[in-house]
Amino acid sequence: MGLSVTTQIGFKGGKATKRTRFGRVWKSQSEGTLRSGEFCVKAGLNYHIIDSEWKWHYLMPYEVEKLVNSSKGLLTVLTFSSRHHGVLRLLDRTVNALTNRENFGLNLVAGNKAFLDWREVRRPPKMTLVDSIKFVRRCFDGEVFIGTEGLVKTAAELAVEYNLIPFLLLDKNLEENLTIVKDIVGKRDIAVYVPFLISKNYPRLLNDVLYRLAGYILRRKWVQEELKKLGYDPMHPKIRAIGQEKRPLTSDLMTEKLSSFLKSAARVLTIYGDADAVAERITLLKKLGVNIVVGLPIKENEQQILSFGDCVVRVAHS
Repeated sequence: MGLSVTTQIGFKGGKATKRTRFGRVWKSQSEGTLRSGEFCVKAGLNYHIIDSEWKWHYLMPYEVEKLVNSSKGLLTVLTFSSRHHGVLRLLDRTVNALTNRENFGLNLVAGNKAFLDWREVRRPPKMTLVDSIKFVRRCFDGEVFIGTEGLVKTAAELAVEYNLIPFLLLDKNLEENLTIVKDIVGKRDIAVYVPFLISKNYPRLLNDVLYRLAGYILRRKWVQEELKKLGYDPMHPKIRAIGQEKRPLTSDLMTEKLSSFLKSAARVLTIYGDADAVAERITLLKKLGVNIVVGLPIKENEQQILSFGDCVVRVAHS
């Protein structure tokens, strides 16, 4: 391939942005994404990862150019799902339209089935991911992350072959997955996606996490398996709509047993508490061999991003 090997250098942080958080109108999504990039720079973060879950949320090439140019010193990373129809055409259009590739990277994932149509769900995750990686590496030699969800060993092997950064989720099997990845990739960068909420308001904290992140929690495979055991159908229209983030979690679904389970799942899948508690959890990730932590703010605002940046800096210098 002729690509240099990526080795671990320091501890770095990033912020994940879901464009849907900024409304349904394109203009508000575009403006919100630009503001998010500015906050990342202000917070001293290294990465700004744009998570375009549905295929109609991908940025137009001129939007990418504007975002990259307005975020100097920050690596703007666009996420593409390999199972979306036409993804190679979208990748080609985006990468080749850029005049400035220095501050630009990619994140290639198979994609969660909640954000795929019925034809895309049937496309093989491994094959489409390999095709996307091969296509990208023919025209782009910058930083590329690879999502590991459901394909941990395969993703780690591809990371070595194509000089990629394995990107894991904070989850109950994280330590096990990290062991698999580290055994294969050695001393390369390893990233983890971490939903977070920094607050001293403990009485409300867990409820805020639960209601604001219900869709993310419900998309986890093991959560869906537990729901079945509790007598809930993950494919029920109401639950599926929450998982697709088309509607919020509603009180009529919150029976005592479901509420108790979702709260226990939230404790596994997220980091929350005051700044000291969040920094402590990030330190534990660092000790496990993670050197890039990408935070998804459960509350999308400047203060959360700045506070997360402070936590990352604190851990980096500890």
